[in-house]
Amino acid sequence: MDELLTWLKSQHNGLRTYKDFQQRVLHLATTDREHVALYQILGLLVGRFIDSYEEHPLTGDVADQAFDHLIAFTERATASLRAPAAEQLATLNAIAAADLG
Repeated sequence: MDELLTWLKSQHNGLRTYKDFQQRVLHLATTDREHVALYQILGLLVGRFIDSYEEHPLTGDVADQAFDHLIAFTERATASLRAPAAEQLATLNAIAAADLG
């Protein structure tokens, strides 16, 4: 997860990054079964964003805001891996209820 966060912070805020991020978290879901729910929920969050903007160009403001939110959620998710179960569940719920757009 730390590698994912480092990679994300080095990316551009374009739609391609969201697609790559989704592929990466879905791959992590197959290799880190202990945290599969977290990866699946991150994948769903990004998938909803991709579906919303795939056919429409992103404005700079939307792209910047969404990218900042994705980084924040990924940071929170990374921190939650070492947190007590209640905090992990709170993170899962927050990400599941979130909208990047």
